[in-house]
Amino acid sequence: MGQPRHMQRYCGKLAPNITCLGKDDEDAYHAYGLKEGKILGELASFDVLKAGMRAFQQGHVGGKITGNPKMIPGTFIVDTKGEIIYTYYSKHAGDHPNLNTLKDIVERTISHG
Repeated sequence: MGQPRHMQRYCGKLAPNITCLGKDDEDAYHAYGLKEGKILGELASFDVLKAGMRAFQQGHVGGKITGNPKMIPGTFIVDTKGEIIYTYYSKHAGDHPNLNTLKDIVERTISHG
């Protein structure tokens, strides 16, 4: 969740051959069954701290928060027929699927077309 212009900037760098869609409201979150996290657990826990430290060590620093900062992320890949071919519900705010795994899924989907 965030402004579509931010998503397009990252999509262009990470996945220039696919179309990424985004909205700046919570409609998609609710449609895909994503939820707001609890302060203790999904938003502030040892696992969240570890994920934040790992991201920081890799040179990633958070910017200005856009949207609802309590929403727990999820990742979905939808094929050209509109079918969801990959679903990842994050366990906490810092839980994300491996980017190379996502790229492999998209590339296999494109090549099998």
